[in-house]
Amino acid sequence: MSAWTRQIDEKRFDRGAWVVLALALALVLLSAAQIAYRYTLPTDGWSVYTTQVDQADWVYSSNLVGAPSGLQQNDALLAVDDLPMQGSATSYAVPPPPGWVAGQSVDMTVQRGEQEVSILVPVVRWTPGALWRYNIADLVKLISLLGVLTLFAVGLFTFIKRPSVLAARALLVLCSASFANSLSGLLPDGLSVQFDPLAFAFTAFFSYIIFGTLLAPSILAFTLLFPHPKRVIQRYPRIGLLPYALGLAILIALLAGVPGSIGWFGTLGMILASITSMVHSGFTQRDAVSRAQLRWAIGGFIAGLGLALLTFPAALGWVTNPFLAQLLGSGVSIGFTVISICLAIAVLRYRLWDIDVIIRRTLVYAALTATLALVYFGSVILLQSLVTAVGGQQTAVITVISTLLIAALFTPLRRRIQNDIDRRFFRKKYDAEKVVAAFGSSLREEVDLDDLQDHIVAVVEQTLQPEHASLWLRNPEKRG
Repeated sequence: MSAWTRQIDEKRFDRGAWVVLALALALVLLSAAQIAYRYTLPTDGWSVYTTQVDQADWVYSSNLVGAPSGLQQNDALLAVDDLPMQGSATSYAVPPPPGWVAGQSVDMTVQRGEQEVSILVPVVRWTPGALWRYNIADLVKLISLLGVLTLFAVGLFTFIKRPSVLAARALLVLCSASFANSLSGLLPDGLSVQFDPLAFAFTAFFSYIIFGTLLAPSILAFTLLFPHPKRVIQRYPRIGLLPYALGLAILIALLAGVPGSIGWFGTLGMILASITSMVHSGFTQRDAVSRAQLRWAIGGFIAGLGLALLTFPAALGWVTNPFLAQLLGSGVSIGFTVISICLAIAVLRYRLWDIDVIIRRTLVYAALTATLALVYFGSVILLQSLVTAVGGQQTAVITVISTLLIAALFTPLRRRIQNDIDRRFFRKKYDAEKVVAAFGSSLREEVDLDDLQDHIVAVVEQTLQPEHASLWLRNPEKRG
C-alpha cells in the first residue's frame, strides 16, 4: 500500500491542513464582513439587474426598503445628479454626488419606456425587512441559500474527517469559495456599491472574479487529486498547486486592466481540463475502491447537471405556473448540493457500493415511470376519443379505468424492465442470479455428496469469480 493510499486512513491535521482550513474560513469570514460593511452604506433601496438598455447598465426591479420613491419597475438608470452612469456598472467605482447621504435625495434620470424622466429619489439605508424580502421571501433565493450552506457544511465535514487527503482539501476550498460567493449576493450591488471604492472592490471579487480565481481552479485541483493524485503530482507535489497559480495569474491580469473576458475564458478552459482529468482517471484507475469512488463522483456530476438543466424551462418561459417556475429555477443550487454530497461520499469512501443499487433502481423506476405515463395518457386520449365518438363525456370513468390499468401493469412491467436492464447493463449480476436460481432448484434433487461439492464450487466460481475456490468439510467423527 503506497503512502498516497494510506493517507486516506489518516485523520490528523498537519501544517498544510491547518493552512487550508485557515484560508477557507478566512474567505468566508471576509465575505461576511464585506456584506456587513455594505449593509451600512447609503442606498436607493431597490434591487437591480444588470442589462443593456440603450447604454443603461441597471434596470430597477423592486423596492426592497419600501421608502416612497419616484422610481418604477423596469426604469433604466441613466444619470444621478447629472453624473452619467452608463458603462460603469462593471468597470469602475465613481465618486458619489453630494446628495448621496442617508436622509437626503438625489435627482435621477431614467429611461421609462421611450422617454427620459427626471425624478427625485430618497437615499435610505438597508433594513432587516429589505434583506428578508430580497432573500427569504423569494423561494429560489431561499433554496439557493440553503443549498450553498449545505455545500459548505458538507465540505467542512469531509475535510475534518479526512484532513490529510488532498482531494478533501480541494473540496473544502471549492465549497468555501461557493459559499463566499453566495454570501456576497445577500445584498444587491447597485449604486450603494458603485459609489464606494472598497465595497466595489469586494463585490467585484466575491461576486464575479472569484469564478476564475478560486472556483474553477478548485474544481480542476479536485479532479487532479481525486480519487488519487496523478502520478506526476505524486512525484512533484507542487504541481497540485498549479490550478491556483493560474487563478492568481488571472487575478493579477484583471487588476492590471486586462479585459474581463480573460476570466471567463480561463474558467471555461479549467472546466474543460477538469472534465479531461476525470475521464483520464476513469481509464487509469483500476482498483475496485477507486472505480467506485469515480462512479459516485461522475454520478453526482450527471445528477447535478441534470437538475441544473431544469432551470432552462423556467428561464425560457415554458413553465407558466409561478410556484413551479420558482422551484425549477432553484435547480442549479440543488444540483450543486447533490454534487457536493456525492463528492463527499466518494472522498470519505462511505458505503461506496450502494451506488450500483442506486443506479440500478434509478434506471428501473425512471423507465417504469416514463412507460406508465405514456400508457396513462395514451389510454386517456384513446378512451376519450371512443367516448366522444359514442356521444358521451364520462371523464371520471375514463380516469378510473386508466388508473386501474396503471395499477394492474405496475408489478409485471417493473419485473420486465428490471430484467431487461439487468440483462443489458448488469450482466454479471443477472448471470449470477440465474446460476444461483438454477443451483437452488437442482439442490433438492442432488443426493451424491461428491457431486454436490463439485456443484457448490462451480457456482461460487461462476458467481464470485475468485482466483481460487475450494470446499472444506469437517469430519463429524473427529471432535475436539
